Amino acid sequence: MAMRWPSVRRSPGFTLIETLIATCILVTVLTGIAGLLVSSMRFARESGRHGSAVLVAQAKLEWLRAKEYAYGPEGDRVTDAALSPSPPGALGQDMSGYQDALDADGSVVDAADGPNAGPAWVRRWAVTSMDAGVPDAVAIEVCVYHWPAHDVSPGVADACLSTIRVRQP
Repeated sequence: MAMRWPSVRRSPGFTLIETLIATCILVTVLTGIAGLLVSSMRFARESGRHGSAVLVAQAKLEWLRAKEYAYGPEGDRVTDAALSPSPPGALGQDMSGYQDALDADGSVVDAADGPNAGPAWVRRWAVTSMDAGVPDAVAIEVCVYHWPAHDVSPGVADACLSTIRVRQP
């Protein structure tokens, strides 16, 4: 009697081809998941940076809004020096009196000290009279840029806030 060998096709289990296909599918899925994880981490970091920039912009905007901008007892206009109109282009470049450097905690630092000063942000603001003939309203704009500028697109602010201040009697 001749001995019969069992057929490979009838045996339970996976073939080498099925195993390779399953492995390829698994690797493809895991690679996609890893890419999503990296993207979500990057978006979370950028979101945190933009949130911090909004906070430091809001702090300066509120500081400027708190400055005196009213009429005096005799009807004369009283304006704090901080609300003096800024030179043109104050938001686009550093101008003395209309910019400061901040560390990661939002405290003002001296950017002239270089990288050891630890600046994380450059905050610039502009004060513009709404009507030169009747200076009873000013627009206040504050923009915050990430430091150093080469980390992000030049001239692109992480946050910009604005308001209008009207002189009240």
